[in-house]
Amino acid sequence: MTIVPLLIPVLAGALAGLTLGALFFRGLAATARLYAVGGVRRAVPLYLLRLAGATAGFTFAAIWGGAEVLLAMLAGFQLARTVVIRRERRVQERAP
Repeated sequence: MTIVPLLIPVLAGALAGLTLGALFFRGLAATARLYAVGGVRRAVPLYLLRLAGATAGFTFAAIWGGAEVLLAMLAGFQLARTVVIRRERRVQERAP
């Protein structure tokens, strides 16, 4: 068995996780800002959209690719979390 047939779905899962994570955590930052200024009516649909998107993405990865792809997607998701948190901190430090 060669490693290439296994590597392509795993890389696709990692990239999908990175993309999904970036969207999810950017949405989380936007939701937190909305809650902070009292925009609960606008924040709740964004929360539900984030939850549904993450659930659908991970479910699709589990069904389509199995455990390897699911774990790669989770790794990409967590990497995106780190990147988005660092970016949001830099933005907050620059803000007056």
